[in-house]
Amino acid sequence: MHFIKEIPHPNMRISLFEWNSKYILKFETPQLEQSYKFSVLDVGGQKEIEELATSSSFQTFVITTFQQMYAEMGKQIN
Repeated sequence: MHFIKEIPHPNMRISLFEWNSKYILKFETPQLEQSYKFSVLDVGGQKEIEELATSSSFQTFVITTFQQMYAEMGKQIN
């Protein structure tokens, strides 16, 4: 897997990779992570993926998913 860059965000780590003709966006918090894969044939290039990663609507979706994951994790542990 080829690391391309880290995209700054105050509440999570966002990393961009390329592997097997796919761009991989990885979002990480201390306990959880989410990865999204996009075929290089389906997108207009690295710039398009970076724009998606920094878009407020996609980041809101990712943060909401993290909140749901933490809530479910809490239910399963207790």
